[in-house]
Amino acid sequence: MTRVYTRLGDDGSTGLLFGGRTSKADPVIATVGSVDEAVSALGLARASWQGAPETAQLLLRLQRGLFVAAADLACNPRQRRRLQPGVSLMVPEMVADLEAIIDSIVADHPLRPVFVVPGSNLPSGFLDLARTVVRRAERQVVELGHQGRPVAADVITYLNRLSDLLYVLARWAAGDGDEPASHE
Repeated sequence: MTRVYTRLGDDGSTGLLFGGRTSKADPVIATVGSVDEAVSALGLARASWQGAPETAQLLLRLQRGLFVAAADLACNPRQRRRLQPGVSLMVPEMVADLEAIIDSIVADHPLRPVFVVPGSNLPSGFLDLARTVVRRAERQVVELGHQGRPVAADVITYLNRLSDLLYVLARWAAGDGDEPASHE
């Protein structure tokens, strides 16, 4: 029987990808935690999705893309050369893919020019939750860069574009049910 627990983190540390340990309070680990939250929020959106199965598959693909971002962030900085493009290293093609999806959805379902109150249905609410968590992760990655930490520009761009895509998906999932933020 394989044990889930290793006891290695009992001292308040956690392992980095490709070796090394750091404090669980390290801002990099907090950022990876935000990415992990976004994966879970997307899981809720996917589990509640009742529409086309292709969209559920897209949500799964986005979850997997976040795993790439997390691996890129959680890598031992001295071992970055070991990252694999598109598997553990964010690459520009992943950003381009998100942009193509956004453009396609917006072409088919133009956005209303109003701010909306999220939550017209479960999938749109979960997508908006995922979007806000991705935005937090993006802010944290930017802050890491300001602190002089090694941060891949493609991770920042990917998170930025992903939050845009999640906004578009949430509006599409809401249909006409989105409530405008103000009643003017």
